[in-house]
Amino acid sequence: MAKIFMSMSGEGRGHATRVRSLVERMRDRHQITLFAPGDAYRFLEPIYGSADDVRLIEIPGLKFHYVNGKIRLFKTIREGFRFQARQLPSVMKLMTEEIREHNPDVLLTDFEPALPRAAARCGKPFLSMTHQHFLVACDLSSLPRSLRFFAWFIGLAVPMHYTRQKATIISSFFPIPLRKSWKHRATSLGPMIRPELREGAEAAGLLDGGDPNPGDGQEPFLLSYLRKQTKEAALKELQKSPVPIKVYGLGVREPIGKLTFHEIHAERFVEDLIACRAVVSASGNQLLGECMFLGKPVLGLPETWHHEQLINAHFLKQKGCGDFTTLETFRVEDLTNFLEHIEEYRTRIRETCLGNDGTDEAVAIIERHIPAALTGAANP
Repeated sequence: MAKIFMSMSGEGRGHATRVRSLVERMRDRHQITLFAPGDAYRFLEPIYGSADDVRLIEIPGLKFHYVNGKIRLFKTIREGFRFQARQLPSVMKLMTEEIREHNPDVLLTDFEPALPRAAARCGKPFLSMTHQHFLVACDLSSLPRSLRFFAWFIGLAVPMHYTRQKATIISSFFPIPLRKSWKHRATSLGPMIRPELREGAEAAGLLDGGDPNPGDGQEPFLLSYLRKQTKEAALKELQKSPVPIKVYGLGVREPIGKLTFHEIHAERFVEDLIACRAVVSASGNQLLGECMFLGKPVLGLPETWHHEQLINAHFLKQKGCGDFTTLETFRVEDLTNFLEHIEEYRTRIRETCLGNDGTDEAVAIIERHIPAALTGAANP
């Protein structure tokens, strides 16, 4: 049995969902410690907060900054430097003490900067599993020129987080070739699929290309996951939808038109994701990956200044698996046009990425870095 430390970014729930997928595949044969900030900690605490076999430690972390409901890129960058100067040293100290006390066999980070620095301080190697490394490692030549520029610009933050990892795992909803200089330094694989999602999809027959069935006599509905900063203008357009939409991420509210609002609840969200007809959502990599796995077409609503999600949305459209418009310019006509082409998108997903799950491959890479003396226990 090996000891594994994992840390993750706390912005959104995608990083935590990826990590949880790994934990659930490995917790039966390894001792795992998780370091989680922000949204990631809030997502994982109900699952692992009182677990006997997984340790969960809350840490401070980086986050996006908004002004009047709009993401502010340069404020986010400025606050990132402030975090690095004021809070990162104390997080590194905590992790250094944990490493020296528990002597983990493998250290892995999902775009969290303190664990790699603590590992270096203790003379230990570490692994990286992110989506963000696609910005520097993958061929983005098919993107519009403006997005290639922003990919380069925000990609500058990737080596600022950490470098010199022993392995680089890039988890992405879209298959994309690596740049020549990265072909022997990184592994690109599919999304990390949490076990309850896979089990639910198998039970519903979705992995065999079956049509979604909401069950319980429900009318077919769309699922939406939106950031809490979403402006009312976008909701006013969504409420004109010709079909019901279940909205997560904005808290519980009174229904408006065809919209109903639901608190974040991991089990119910998975149930609705499996049962829905399609998804209208922010364009985070993890959710898009889960949608592709399930065969759910997506109308992406990335924020104008959230360039990583804009890039995701462009690839979604390029692959023919959905469409997108920015959240700020969204109109109900975008939704009706999406619904008119939904079967075309569904067919394309079935042909390209239905059932794609990179978790087993990621676990195999991680377990290859377990010391030889523990290999027998790690791979019974």
